[in-house]
Amino acid sequence: MDTFTLGFSGSAWFISFLIIIALAFTVFYYLRTIPPVPPAIKYLLAGIRGLAIILLVLVIFEPILSFIQSGEKAPKLAVLVDNSLSNGFHDALGNRQQAVRKAIEDSKIHSLNDDQILFYTFDSDIKPYEKFHFDSLNFQGQTTNISNAISHLSNKFSEENISSVLLISDGEFNEGVNPIYYAEKSARSYYTIGIGDSNEAKDLSISSIITNEIAYVDNPVPVSVQIKASGYSSGNITCTLIENDFVIEQKDLQITPQTSSLSATFNFTPKKEGVSKITAKISTLEGEITDKNNIKSGFIKVLKNKRRISIFSGSPSPDLSFILNTVSYEKGLEVKSFIQKKGAEFYNPQPTKQDILESEMIVFVGFPVSSTPANVLNMIKEALQKEKPLFFIASQQTDYSKLNQLQEFLPFTLLSSRANEFNVIADLSREALANPLIRVYGTEKDLELWNSLPPIFKTETFVKAKPESEVISTFKVNNVPMKEPLIISRSFQNKKSLAIMGYGLYRWKLLGYAADLAKNNPEAIDIYSALINNALKWLSVEQDEKNIRIRTTKQQYVKNEPVEFIAQIYDAAFTPIDNANVNIKISSGAASRDLSLNSLGNGRYYTKVEGLPDGDFFYQGNVEVNAARLGSASGRFNIGDIALEYMNLQMNAPLLRNLASRTGGKFYTPENASTFLDDLMSNPNFKPVSYTDRRESALWNLPYVLAAVILLFSIEWFLRKKYGMI
Repeated sequence: MDTFTLGFSGSAWFISFLIIIALAFTVFYYLRTIPPVPPAIKYLLAGIRGLAIILLVLVIFEPILSFIQSGEKAPKLAVLVDNSLSNGFHDALGNRQQAVRKAIEDSKIHSLNDDQILFYTFDSDIKPYEKFHFDSLNFQGQTTNISNAISHLSNKFSEENISSVLLISDGEFNEGVNPIYYAEKSARSYYTIGIGDSNEAKDLSISSIITNEIAYVDNPVPVSVQIKASGYSSGNITCTLIENDFVIEQKDLQITPQTSSLSATFNFTPKKEGVSKITAKISTLEGEITDKNNIKSGFIKVLKNKRRISIFSGSPSPDLSFILNTVSYEKGLEVKSFIQKKGAEFYNPQPTKQDILESEMIVFVGFPVSSTPANVLNMIKEALQKEKPLFFIASQQTDYSKLNQLQEFLPFTLLSSRANEFNVIADLSREALANPLIRVYGTEKDLELWNSLPPIFKTETFVKAKPESEVISTFKVNNVPMKEPLIISRSFQNKKSLAIMGYGLYRWKLLGYAADLAKNNPEAIDIYSALINNALKWLSVEQDEKNIRIRTTKQQYVKNEPVEFIAQIYDAAFTPIDNANVNIKISSGAASRDLSLNSLGNGRYYTKVEGLPDGDFFYQGNVEVNAARLGSASGRFNIGDIALEYMNLQMNAPLLRNLASRTGGKFYTPENASTFLDDLMSNPNFKPVSYTDRRESALWNLPYVLAAVILLFSIEWFLRKKYGMI
């Protein structure tokens, strides 16, 4: 039923009184005119003015016209049909596509009127259908996101009066979150028809590849392949590790009744810098439901191993000897040590500008000292300005006034310094466990190991960590916590630095590790070597804080999935650049494709490409600003190597049952789906709902009303002038 009302902000009696007064004044005004005009003109002019005054009075009191519509909405059923790959292949019970067809036909949902049913198919996204036919399904969805489909429906529940939902699916999802939360939140009844066999299928699959994200050329890294064996109690399989289509190694594995999971560990030695794709493959066994999950790939960023570091020392010292000995075990590390004599001279070799600039890292061990030449510090400063990392270890002879010339590259600010020496003990807090520099086991045991180290030396030098620095360790004096920095790291604007404000670090090895070895302690841990090695690795790994960052949203995409590119462009001061030309060239074999990224503002750029075939792709991004080249970035991605839909092959009956029972619905299989429609009709919530729709229009705020008042007064004025009226 439709009704409307007209309301005002004032009393209707008062408004009526004003209108009567205005009309009376109009009649009196036109009772006698000068000069006299025909009665018809009088009536016309009085009518025009009266209407204009009535409209003006009404506008002053803010009239609002309200439309009220009420009625009933018929209940609707939303049908969600899983259109992903896993809902369409064969299992022990037969063809799942035919099971979906049987579920749709036997549930009799097509007997409902068009205004009682809404059809949707879903995989990673959801698609509505005005008219649904079984042929609308292709079962090619590369991922399944049930929670997204339910969330989409939630926005239409009230609008469409969707009181119940029928979900036809195998219940397995590999995107999104557990759908039960969204279903319960919607307060609607969910009926589910489970597709597929709920028993464990006979299948082998690679569940994961575990390895380092970063490796170095010629340095072996372990690659662990985790294999799941379902439905087999015996059998022999071969696991193969491949790098860029080249077989690295093969291992034979045996399945026994006691093993539902297997593991194969390989050693991968990268031979060149870049991004390497490693692929694990396992052979098939007779009776496997599919072999599409017998392969899995991953990517490793390989850094060049021929790293050069320059170590500067104010004089020969035990700390220098121990560091040189430790780094000598690092493969592919070229070390140049520049040791100062008494005075301004150095032992051979002499530091040169070329040596320092070619170094990838600068290490100070008790350097600089008071006699360090200014030209050497200037050469080091020039190298550090090119974003070389700095590792500083103090000594009693360190000249902090000279060190202050490199203040911008240090992780601390000097407060005061005196050469008085005392013993300190490292004091790490639990928060430091997350820092890779002190990692040994990666557990709480690391804290115990560090805090039980023997004392080292420190001068009365007090510093303040810079705001962007992290204090990894403070120290204790006579077992009293001092809350002063001992180990400080900094990673800021593509510059890395690490400082140890104590010296005599060799004591950690001699009095700690060596003493434990002398006691035949089987759990002896060389904390000193772990720290030095971790420091070299952390300092040598480039930061993500680059002026040009171009990447894909992920490194592995499923078939037919759009590939998205994101770029962030900054100038040297890390100010975002919005007017850059960002172009990408994608190549795979002999084929290539050029793309341009669109600016999103604040230095961000984006583009998306669809329709790429399966395979490995390399991309090279180039950036220009005002026709000048700013820089480039490159990377790699793959399409089609991941088969998420084949990782879990049995029907997830527990999820479908819980989804139905916790929302007041019911779980079915295609064999008993014929009872669904009767259950739906007996559901007390599947009924029409009353609704009231109220809309208001503020007439006083409409420009047409004011225009009408002005037009009426204008017509009156025109006619009065025409007849010469005063």
